[in-house]
Amino acid sequence: MQVVLTSEGRELAEEFYAATCRRVDELAAGLSGTDRDRLAGLLGRIVRENGVPTVFLDVV
Repeated sequence: MQVVLTSEGRELAEEFYAATCRRVDELAAGLSGTDRDRLAGLLGRIVRENGVPTVFLDVV
């Protein structure tokens, strides 16, 4: 069985992803470049190790 998002669902997922990225950027704004890179690496690791749904990986 395969589940596919409707165009409306895909748009909502893309909006959610974009809003989440903006919020993470805002939260990390006070970090140095090195710390931001470290945070990005750790968040990427969390994504990979927890099998984030493809819908989010496609948006990147």
